[in-house]
This record gives sequence, C-alpha cells and structure tokens, in this order.
Amino acid sequence: MAQFTVDNLAQVNEFLSHTNYLNGDLPGADDVRIFNALKGVPPKDQFPEVYFWYLLLSSFTPAVRAQWAPAAAPKDAPKKEAQKKDAQKKEEPKKEEPKKAEDDVDLFGDDDVDPEAEKKAKALAEQKKQEALAKKNKPKPVAKTIVIFEVKIFEATEQALLESTAKKIKETINPDGLVWGKEVKYEEIAYGAKKIVMSMIIEDDKILTDDVFDQITAWEDDVSSVDIVSMQKV
Repeated sequence: MAQFTVDNLAQVNEFLSHTNYLNGDLPGADDVRIFNALKGVPPKDQFPEVYFWYLLLSSFTPAVRAQWAPAAAPKDAPKKEAQKKDAQKKEEPKKEEPKKAEDDVDLFGDDDVDPEAEKKAKALAEQKKQEALAKKNKPKPVAKTIVIFEVKIFEATEQALLESTAKKIKETINPDGLVWGKEVKYEEIAYGAKKIVMSMIIEDDKILTDDVFDQITAWEDDVSSVDIVSMQKV
C-alpha cells in the first residue's frame, strides 16, 4: 500500500477516488494518521476526494477513530532479580499470552456511533461529491463581445444609399456566432455627409471582427472604410 502523507495530498486524493478509505473498504491506521495530521478541513476545490473523506471521518467520535490505530507495543516486563552468583541459572519456560478473540475488536464502535448519524454523514459526503463533479463538468459560458463600428461610404450625403448599405450589411453577412444590433445610427461628419454606426455581438471562438469587416470593405465601389468605435466583453 502507498505511503500516504499530508505532503502528497494529490496522491491521497487520487487513491480516494477509487475507494472509501485509505485502508480499503474499512477505515484503519492510515486514515487516522492522515486525518490527525491535516489539523483541519482540506480545500474542497483542490482536493475534493480528500474533503469528502474528511467529512465522513469527522462523523465518527475520537474514541471510535482511536480504535482504528495500531495497538501500542506492550512495555517490557520488569527484569527479575539476579540469582545468587553461586546458584545455577534456570530458564523459565515462556508463558503464552492468551489470544484475543476476534470479536473483542469493534472497528466501528457500535456502542459509541449513532447509525443514523453515520448514514447521514455518508449521504452528505456522496451529495457533496456529486455536486463537485457536476460543477467540474458544467460547460463554460460562451465568451462574447459587443462591437460598435462605423462605416463610411463614398456617397455619404445620400441618405437612401446610407440606409440601403446598412440593410445590405445585415442581410448579407450572417455567419454562425454573429447577432446584429437592432439600432442603426447615421451620424453627421461634415458638410451634410454622414457615416453609418452599427453594432454586433460576436462569439469570440467563432467570429473575428476582421472576418466581418473584410466582407464589408469588399464592396469597394460603395464603402470607403470601416473602423471600430468600441469593444466590450459580455
């Protein structure tokens, strides 16, 4: 079994994605050791599996968790007094220690644990785990940009031509990922000449502003220039 420490929580997190406890199906010494070494709740975003494992172990009392740790080694028995130097030393036969019955060890400490509390803790851990997975798999929002731009035409004093050019742009250029703004303005430049001011919303992963502008300036007999006024992320 891997040697788990608080310094390799990424390895602990990976291991817990396949099992409930560090010691397998039942909690054990590794679970107690890492739980006590953490000194607090681990970060859920960085180590979600460790986080839910910690919540589950927290539902047990300290007395119950103590039963999972390995038993302490028995202290050395006091040495017998030295026999007289002139007496012959005799070896005493070793006494066999009575074996403990398997039923003496209760991993879950039924006398101390409330089955309902344990059930609720496991349900909560499973719920949090599912929420973390749902959040992880949630699709990212589509990045969009609002673009306001101006179009100048050669016959800038002809209102009818200005309006027909704006209409042509909206009706002709409609790639996937582009939505035209409803309002179109015709702003004064000088001496009765006007420019077209339009807006569009584009999906950043699908559309480049240059793709749209290149199609507009391709009408070189009518359009003299296209310039960006402002851009803003949605």
